[in-house]
Amino acid sequence: MKRERMPGAKCAAAAVVLTAALAASARGKTLNGNDFALYYSEARTDAERTALLQDALGHSLFFRYLRIRSLEEGERDGRPYAALETVEPASLMRVRFTVRKGASLEKLSAAPASRPGDAVAVTGRLKNVSRDEARIDLDPVIVRHKDRLDPKVGKELLAEVDPQATYYSYTGGGEPVRLTYRDRDLLEHRDEILEGQGKQAWAAFLRRELAKRERERSAP
Repeated sequence: MKRERMPGAKCAAAAVVLTAALAASARGKTLNGNDFALYYSEARTDAERTALLQDALGHSLFFRYLRIRSLEEGERDGRPYAALETVEPASLMRVRFTVRKGASLEKLSAAPASRPGDAVAVTGRLKNVSRDEARIDLDPVIVRHKDRLDPKVGKELLAEVDPQATYYSYTGGGEPVRLTYRDRDLLEHRDEILEGQGKQAWAAFLRRELAKRERERSAP
């Protein structure tokens, strides 16, 4: 996230503002991780850094635009994981975390699979900050979506950064069916099928088309 550097008094004032915001979020509100990283990296005194860290430790931080430096996949105790080291663009601090949740691993592996050089957006609990290594550690972590490397100028649509986000869901045919943004064109057939063939036919059509597209996307 591109931001201007804030020298001297401006940096101190920003740190005070963020500290107050962090303290007000003690009930578990998710904080802006990009802001935390920037203010921590620009804090001028140990007192400022300590205040920021004390109020953020244990809370969830939401980061966007994290550029992947390394991604290591493996298995531990029979369960898959992905260990990532990323870079927060405004502060240039490294953000390190291990992804273990199934849904988050699926987001990383969904075509095209995330790799070094790509960006991700995550929510993670702040575990530790190393000033000397300019590093933030998160644990546990949820991958929100694949992301752009830089903010967009103007209004940003969810579909632009997360084509797998839910756009439409249908439960009228018994088994729930979910459409993502990338498959929302199927809704062009909704009225025709519902009016002419009914709910079961509409649900069956969606399942059939989604299965067909998944095979095509998975083909080498």
